[in-house]
Amino acid sequence: MFRRISLPAAERLVFYGLLALQLLPLWSVRYYLTIDGPCHLYNAKVLADMAASADLKAFYENWLFANQRFEPNWFSHFFMKTLFAAGVPAFLNEKLLQTFYVLAFGLGLRFVLRQIHPKGLFLSSLGLLFTYHHVFQMGFYNYSCSLALCLWAFGYWLKYRADWSVGRQLGLAALWLVLYFCHPIGFLFSFLLIGSDVLAQQIRRGPPDWAGVGRQLLGLGLSALPVLVLFAEYVVGKGMSFRPSGESAAQIWRELVRLSALCTVMNEERDWAPLIAAVFPLLAGLALWLKIRQRAWRRTDMLLGVFLATLLIYVKQPGSFAGGGILSVRLQILPYLMLLLWLASVDFPKWVQGAVLAFSVGMSALLWSIRLPAHWRASEAVQEYASCAAALPDRVSVLPLSFNHNGQLADGREVSSATWLFVHAAGYAGAERSIVLLDNYEAHTGNFPLLWKPSLDPFLFLPKEDTGFEGQPPRADFLHFPEKTKGAQVDYVLCWCLDKKFGEHPFTQEIKQQLDQGYELVFSSTHDLARVYKKRDR
Repeated sequence: MFRRISLPAAERLVFYGLLALQLLPLWSVRYYLTIDGPCHLYNAKVLADMAASADLKAFYENWLFANQRFEPNWFSHFFMKTLFAAGVPAFLNEKLLQTFYVLAFGLGLRFVLRQIHPKGLFLSSLGLLFTYHHVFQMGFYNYSCSLALCLWAFGYWLKYRADWSVGRQLGLAALWLVLYFCHPIGFLFSFLLIGSDVLAQQIRRGPPDWAGVGRQLLGLGLSALPVLVLFAEYVVGKGMSFRPSGESAAQIWRELVRLSALCTVMNEERDWAPLIAAVFPLLAGLALWLKIRQRAWRRTDMLLGVFLATLLIYVKQPGSFAGGGILSVRLQILPYLMLLLWLASVDFPKWVQGAVLAFSVGMSALLWSIRLPAHWRASEAVQEYASCAAALPDRVSVLPLSFNHNGQLADGREVSSATWLFVHAAGYAGAERSIVLLDNYEAHTGNFPLLWKPSLDPFLFLPKEDTGFEGQPPRADFLHFPEKTKGAQVDYVLCWCLDKKFGEHPFTQEIKQQLDQGYELVFSSTHDLARVYKKRDR
């Protein structure tokens, strides 16, 4: 009575079902909260305001100016700026960017696996477990998109390398240019993947075709020329500075084996991530045994070398390079992804394919049973936080101060146990208005489209005794900010959980004293988790 479903059909059903599940966290809430995401959204709003209105541009330029260098890390800003210009509301704007990443990663992985070996498509479901990772949860959208587009760039090369043309060369050049403005790691790894494939073409029996490889490298070099020039300018401007990682070699290995990068919002995720990590050496061992037994070596086996090179890069990486930091957690999932690409070249038995599909479904369900409730709590809390926008007029300066970065609900429950989700959550209120948020860390780093005027930089003039206002609890000397900046005002102070977790802490008492001396309460959210204080007229 029932037709038995074939393995390829089951594989497609599992993959697209899991891909749909990846979208559920984004579209089941109003806000899918990440650490830096609200700040990126806010800065995109500022860029859109400056482009749309000369008056607003003049207002913002009292505080900020445009970065004149072509930095990476700009893709997400201009993606969301374009949506703001089209009239897309703030909450939906960021959600569309997040959706773009999820689909680009999942479909890009499947696209490249199809080019490597169609029988390896079952591994795309396993790869979907890496869609949400700690770096994405930090709100590093540009880096995350660079991983997704790296897969598309490599797949594009594999699909068209045998029938290369000027048009396809220009297509790769455009893809690399977008990759550069996402993040350097993505386009550098696409170079590694494509370059290794060109090299593998020559490692074969018979005399190498050096003329052919020369033509390929020339074409690739011309495609890469724009991004190579941009990257050279970037490195020269930032300097070839390496800062050693604070982690020991043993710790770096330990975190890799634990796959801690898959812990996003709740500490319980750490209990299950090692199971995902354990699958990879098991599959790799079986793959090597099959390769040796069948003597089925292919050109795509160069991907095993890419995996080993990536593993070496991860182990030997510095803590930061040329202005970019947090490299350890950024690089941790890359060895797994590179190994996954090589595994796709192996003809695994059907029972292995079925087991991997079942494992992928089970682990996805388990991880989201942990993560989803946290994201629902986060959206509920941040909606209350964002309601403060109703009390903020346009063209004012606002200092957000969070006293619970983990987030809190009205009943006292914390939102996240693994991540400081609410560090920049005030960006959602800022994206609803045309205001200057003084916790705009992006403008202080020099890596994004907007920069603080040095004479007004809040990160220089608001800290007290070298203690910043992003700490727990925060500490800020905003009453004396006008004296330090020759007249700049903190018009409003936005407090999150002021009397809660750190209500009796000395730093909190300092903040309260400053508010009593110079500000008045003008808004309190539904459950008094968020408050807005306005500077008194003198």
